[in-house]
Amino acid sequence: MQRISLNQVQTSEQFFMVPKALFVAEPYQQMKIESKMAYSILKERFKLSIKHKWIDESGNVYLYYPNDKLVKMLGVGKDKVIRIKKELQ
Repeated sequence: MQRISLNQVQTSEQFFMVPKALFVAEPYQQMKIESKMAYSILKERFKLSIKHKWIDESGNVYLYYPNDKLVKMLGVGKDKVIRIKKELQ
């Protein structure tokens, strides 16, 4: 029997939550799947920003996630990431 490491268990139990609305609500039905996944990745990062209190004096939350990280996470090119971010706006 092959042994399973703690790291394998921990990483297999992590997931991104994808809101159902992105698939069923009319405004989002034409959105590309890559954009829906990018939304989920960025939403998780948004929670980290709140946790670390990256908030300006107006109460706006800073969300920093470099394009090169999205390129790697989504397995797409830089130009595609830029198009995805525009679609999300």
